[in-house]
Amino acid sequence: MTTYSQALSAHWSATPFEALPAEIVRATKRALLDTLAAGLAGVASAETRSASAGMAMLHRPDPNGAMLWGQGVRLPAGAAALVNGTTAHAREMDDFDGCGHTGAVVVPTVCAAADVIHADGRTVMAAIAAGYDIAGRMLEASGGYQPHNGRGWHSTATCGSFGAAAAAAKVLGLPAEQFTHALGIAGTYVGGVWAFMGDGAMTKRLHPGKAAENGVNAAFLAKGGMTGPAQILEAKWGGFFPTYCGDSARPQALLEELGERNWILSTGIKPYACCRGAHAGIDALLHLMQTHGFDGEQIAQILIHGTEYTERLVGNRRIQTVLDAQMSLPYALAVTAFGGRADLPQFDPLRTSEPRVQQLLDNTRVVADRDPDVRMTPEIEVVLKDGRSLSHQVLVAKGDPRNPVTDEELLAKARSLIVPVLGEARFQQIVDTIGELEQVSDFRTVTGLLAT
Repeated sequence: MTTYSQALSAHWSATPFEALPAEIVRATKRALLDTLAAGLAGVASAETRSASAGMAMLHRPDPNGAMLWGQGVRLPAGAAALVNGTTAHAREMDDFDGCGHTGAVVVPTVCAAADVIHADGRTVMAAIAAGYDIAGRMLEASGGYQPHNGRGWHSTATCGSFGAAAAAAKVLGLPAEQFTHALGIAGTYVGGVWAFMGDGAMTKRLHPGKAAENGVNAAFLAKGGMTGPAQILEAKWGGFFPTYCGDSARPQALLEELGERNWILSTGIKPYACCRGAHAGIDALLHLMQTHGFDGEQIAQILIHGTEYTERLVGNRRIQTVLDAQMSLPYALAVTAFGGRADLPQFDPLRTSEPRVQQLLDNTRVVADRDPDVRMTPEIEVVLKDGRSLSHQVLVAKGDPRNPVTDEELLAKARSLIVPVLGEARFQQIVDTIGELEQVSDFRTVTGLLAT
C-alpha cells in the first residue's frame, strides 16, 4: 500500500515548473521577495548574530557554499539555511499560515540548496511551490494550528521540516523514491516547542532555521543513499501523526486536492511587525480610530474579547524583550493608539519607556469570554475617557489571502526593509531579477545580490 509520504513524493517529484499555473508562479516570486526582505531586516538582530557566530565556530567560510543574507559570507548549505531561516524570522515580518511561518523555512532551504548546486530560476520556483504545499498540508493534516500548537509543538518547526525536505528534494531533482527518503529522514528528527514563551528565549526565531537545516541535510543525505521510513507519517509506533498530533490528526487532508490546490495560495503576507494573532485586533483599533476620530490620549481602557487561547498566545503584558512585545496584542494596541502604526520601529526599540504607552498597556487586557471551541478573531472594545464604549471585530485581517497585500504594498514593504541594508540600487536589482526569475540560469545571480 502506498504511504502518505510516497504519494506526496510521487506527485511533486514528477511536477515540472511548466505545470505550475501562472498564479502559483506569481505567488512563488512574491514569497521569495517577501522572505528575503524579512531576512535582510533581521541581519542586525541578536538572533542572527548568535546564529552566525555559532555556525562560524563550526564551519569555515566556503566559496562554494551558500550565501548568508546581508553578510557576504558563504557557509555549507545546512549551516547557511539555519542562519538565514533564523534571520528571516528574527523581526517577525515573515509570512504566516501554511505551517505557521512557511517562508522562513522554505525560502532559506531553497536558496541554500540552489546556491550550492547552481540551480536555475525555474527549479527554484518549482521547489518553493512544493515546499509551501507540503508544509501547509502537514499542518492541516495535524488537525490545524490551534490543536497542534496547543499541544506545545511549534508547527513552523515540526510541519515546516517536511516542507523544507520537499523543497530541497525538488531543488536536487530527487526521484520519487529518494524524495520519500528525504521526507522520512527529516521526519525522524523534527522538533520545536513553545517553551520560549516563558522567558522570550531566542529559540522561537531559531525554529525556522533549524527546520530549514533539517530539510537541506535530509535531501542531501537521501541523494547520498541514506534511507528514511516511508511510513514516517502514519506508523502507529513513532509515526508523526500518532506521536505529535494524537486524536486531532486528519491524515487524509494530505492528499485532498493534491495537484489541484497549492497551499502557497493560502499563505498571507504580514503588514505588521508582530504575531499574526495580533493583526485583526490592530485592524479593529485602526478602524475605530479612523471612524470615530479619537487617538490614544482619549482612551481610558481597551478590552480584548477572546478566549483563553487568545490570552495565552498574545495576552502578555509583561514586556521585557522585543519578542515579548511582538507576541503581545496589548502592547501592539498601545503603540498603535499612539501613532497609528504597527511597523518595526514600534517594536524595536521598545516603547515601554514612554509613560503614556506603558499606562495604556497597563489598562489593556484580554477578557476570555468567547467560545473556546470557535477559532475567531478577538473583538476590540475601546472605553474612552468621556465614557463612550466602542467595539469592532475584524474577521479577516489585512494580509490574509482573502484581504491580500497588493503587489504595490508588498513592494513598499520590501523597500522599507531592504534599502536600509543594501541601498536603493541593490533593492531594484533584486526586484528586477526576481521578476524575471524564469530567465535566471544560475540562482547565484540572486544570492550574489544579497551580499553587503
